[in-house]
Amino acid sequence: MRRARIPVNRNEPFTAEFPALPEGAIEIAGRSDVGLIREHNEDSFLIGNLATGEVFSENDAGILRADAQPALLMVADGVGGAASGEIASSLATQVVFDKLRERASHGALKGAVVIADSLQQSILAGNKAIHEHSKADRTHHGMGTTATVGLIVSGMVYFAQVGDSRAYIIRDGVARQMTKDQSLVQRMVDAGKLTPEQAERSEHRNIILQALGPEVSIVPEFTRDRLMDGDILVLCSDGLSNQMSAGEMSAMAASNPDLEAFCEALINRALDTGAPDNVTVVVGRYKMPVVS
Repeated sequence: MRRARIPVNRNEPFTAEFPALPEGAIEIAGRSDVGLIREHNEDSFLIGNLATGEVFSENDAGILRADAQPALLMVADGVGGAASGEIASSLATQVVFDKLRERASHGALKGAVVIADSLQQSILAGNKAIHEHSKADRTHHGMGTTATVGLIVSGMVYFAQVGDSRAYIIRDGVARQMTKDQSLVQRMVDAGKLTPEQAERSEHRNIILQALGPEVSIVPEFTRDRLMDGDILVLCSDGLSNQMSAGEMSAMAASNPDLEAFCEALINRALDTGAPDNVTVVVGRYKMPVVS
């Protein structure tokens, strides 16, 4: 998606630890669609098992299952047009996965502070790779991508955010947005200059404050939550979140227990409402271990 950018500096470090939790299992599926208006799909997604290296990043790849293993969910919405945006988003997902897998292999996914650092370093590596690629090939100058990452480890989900793709947790039938858009309209909402309803209709809602690639440095934002049995995670590009409410999303989760069917229903809803942008979604369901 083509967007304007203005710089922002924010960060939310992790400090306190949660009690150690038993590791459950996560099932994950994903899908991406070009939408009804654009000629090229600049979105990318990746779901992966950080212990085995198993990765899905294509439609109809099936459901990835990770039992008691660190797992990754990621959505990236490319900026720059056609090949540039597609390259940026694809490069971001692969670099983040590779860096986190390397960290996992060295035992660096234990403890909230260390996990936060691993997430940050993987995002920064993605930014560097895209920025250097655009410098090496001037036809891709200025290309970039949003990045929303969900890392499942030790009964927790850790989110990292750059841009305005989103992450939600659906728990007990209610969808809660876990990331805050790094966008101009969100900043205006925070300042009391716009209501959330006005922000949804604003002609400026496509202006993001950060993206991976265009600038040498970025500041990702982080959040986390303890996972509960039956939690459903949804990561999506704004091509989906702009076309439906959180309430509609949770209702679709309830009526589509199969994860691939849920992805299909979400994509179809965006298409039914016009889908002016690329549409990408990754969904996961967490299950706690059965204690006998």
